[in-house]
Parts: sequence; C-alpha cells; structure tokens
Amino acid sequence: MEQINNSNEERIAILMATYNGRKFLGEQIDSILSQSSPLWHLYIHDDGSTDGTIELLNDYVARHPDQITVMDYPSQGGALPNFMSLLERVEADYYMFSDQDDVWHPTKVELSYQAMKQQEAIHGDKPIIVHSDVRVVDGDLNLLHPSYREYGHIYPDAVKDFKSCVINITLGCAMLFNRQARAVSLDRPWKHALMHDGWVTTRTFAENGIVYAMPEALLEYRNHGDNTVGATDGSRFTIGYRISHFGQMLRLNMKQYRMLRSAGYGSIFTYYYHKFLLHIH
Repeated sequence: MEQINNSNEERIAILMATYNGRKFLGEQIDSILSQSSPLWHLYIHDDGSTDGTIELLNDYVARHPDQITVMDYPSQGGALPNFMSLLERVEADYYMFSDQDDVWHPTKVELSYQAMKQQEAIHGDKPIIVHSDVRVVDGDLNLLHPSYREYGHIYPDAVKDFKSCVINITLGCAMLFNRQARAVSLDRPWKHALMHDGWVTTRTFAENGIVYAMPEALLEYRNHGDNTVGATDGSRFTIGYRISHFGQMLRLNMKQYRMLRSAGYGSIFTYYYHKFLLHIH
C-alpha cells in the first residue's frame, strides 16, 4: 500500500473524506486554507461523487498544489472506511479529520496543536487525543447551539478511562491526535467500529492513552438533512423515550459494545455498569 509521508518538519495531516459534498465543500476548504498555522497538509479522498465534487477538488489542487493532495484509489463505500483508508495511507506527526461541510475557525489548528504539545509535555509518548467543542449551526450557518457538548448532554469529564468509555465523547472534526494514537487505531481490525472518531478514541483509551477535552468551540458544525452523523438534542433522551425506543436503544448499545470488545474491552456487565454511572452523572 502506497503511503504519503510528510518530511523535513513536524506536520499535521488533515484527512478529509468527501462524497457528493460540493454544496458546502468550498467553504470548508477555504476555512482550512485560512488557518493561522501553516503546519498542515490536506489529504482528500472522494468516495465516488457525481455532483461535481471531483471537479471542485481538482480546481483547489491546481491552485494550492503544495497544500492539498487528492488521493487516487478506489471508492471505499462509506464514511468510516473512507476515513480509515486515509489514516492507513498517510504518515505524519499528527492527524486531524475534516468533514466536508463544516467551517473551521482560523485558530483551530494552532490551538489544537498547542494543546497537544502541552499534553505531550505532561504524558510523554502516550497515545494522545485533544478535542475541542463545536458550535452547532444549520445549513446556512445560523447558530442552533453554542456548544455541541451541552446540546447533546455529553460530559467528557465523566469518561476518564477505557472502562468508562461507553459512549463516544469526541467528534472527528474536532480532534487532533498523535502518531501513537494512529498506531494503536490501526493495530486491530476496525470492522466493528461505528465511526472513525469513536474507534480512534476507543483504541486510545484501551492503550492507557490520554483524551483531553479543550474548552473552546473551534468550528461551526453544520447540522442538516444530508449529514452522515449530526448533532442530536440530548434532552429528548428521557426515561419515557428510552422505554418507548427500547429495541432501538438495545441494538445501538450492542453495536457500541461490539466495537469496545473488538478494541479489548471487558464483560458486558462492566459495560452496562458504567453506562448506568454515566446516566446518573
């Protein structure tokens, strides 16, 4: 398998998976090109778009050949394998995932990198993820909520280790992780992963790594009808909702547990015990 290698200086590989995303894609790439830090290169793989996405990407590559590379290999059949295929092929010092429809704040790369260096100074060469909050917006960038974590009732401080990692507390588009986190994410088959961000986070926790929640919201996270995964209002998950959707919730929990087991997790009793603790947090 061909691998792309950043050389000469410490670099961040931004991995973007695209599929029929032309509507918002230019705005997202422009926001990456406007970053205050220059220590990045954008790698994009398209999964078979038919809406003009490829033509738009080729135009950006022609104008920014030193900053953007479109990877040429077959379609992967979905967001998870598309992102993971990029992670397998690109070698760098640090990694970020990028959705095709968000807008990054100008200091996103810079502040994430600073947080990473602070965590590395404390924890050495462990697998490390730093992740920010995001602002939830609609398709026209109108603000829906200033905090994805508050909107979804997600509490990163309640998930401190592998045993308590019974929900995903990270968003791929908000993460920066080091090569050690990448290595442990690729050392086991990821076929039971729910999404790329959850898998990298799970494997980092599994190997006693660090997952650090930055307080800042560093991007506009579009929540619209075409999202592969969107923001969900956590207030709707009442006891009544959980009872009326018991079968659906059970299936989701079993998928989550299968992913954790494939990453090295313990018994299902441990899983549900920590799930209970999380719900009373």
